[in-house]
Amino acid sequence: MQQIVNALIKYKKFILFFSLLCFAFIFIFNRSIYHKSKFNRFFINSIGRVSNFSFTINEYFNLKKINDKILKENKTLKNLQINRSNFKIEDTKDFQFEVFSAKIIKNSLKSSRNYLIVNKGIKDSIEAEMGVISSNGVIGIVNTVSENYSSVISILNIDLKLNAKFKKNNAFGSLSWNSINPSIIKLNDISVINNISIGDSIVTGGMSTYFPEGILIGKIIRYKSYDGKGYYEIDVELNNKIGKEINVYILKNNHQKEINNLE
Repeated sequence: MQQIVNALIKYKKFILFFSLLCFAFIFIFNRSIYHKSKFNRFFINSIGRVSNFSFTINEYFNLKKINDKILKENKTLKNLQINRSNFKIEDTKDFQFEVFSAKIIKNSLKSSRNYLIVNKGIKDSIEAEMGVISSNGVIGIVNTVSENYSSVISILNIDLKLNAKFKKNNAFGSLSWNSINPSIIKLNDISVINNISIGDSIVTGGMSTYFPEGILIGKIIRYKSYDGKGYYEIDVELNNKIGKEINVYILKNNHQKEINNLE
């Protein structure tokens, strides 16, 4: 114990300096939006570089699985091109949504406010408030962007609420996660006047600027209605497995600024 006291006395000037330095950084971070923004970008960029190295190693040992998934997606796109005679790939300039491909290099699942890091950033034309999906469904929304990487608020985040609807009857509600099961989210605000069933598909509602209408989210696995309450309590099983997703698509809504100006 005496040795600890002696060490504290010996290095008291350094300890005082370090404490004041930490306090100054905390004060600047909490009081200055400019410095907070700079720190966030530096933090994301640093995590992105470290995670990208780890991701590259893991990707090398999973090349067969990744290639199989890419081939499956290419097959789906080819079927779409063949079976939809009015679809012309050269007409993309008229599309409302522009699509960017990316890879998840870091993914948190154990927090109540989970996020992801993807390997695309400002230099790739990525901006905040872009929707992120995989071939299996909704992933989240871009939050903060650095030069080479982006932080994405996961659908498994208690602060995120998404507009959704029933595919069969267009009954609209909002999705939110209760931080319990990473495979199940809650569908809220669905009136009991709607006829619903186990297995009903839930898709994006199209009433936000993040996602187009009709992207699959999941299916109903449980629901309840209570006397005196006009709404169902609904559990939706996610179609995608957030922890296993690698390849994602970032969606830029070319009409977003115009819509936001009207609002």
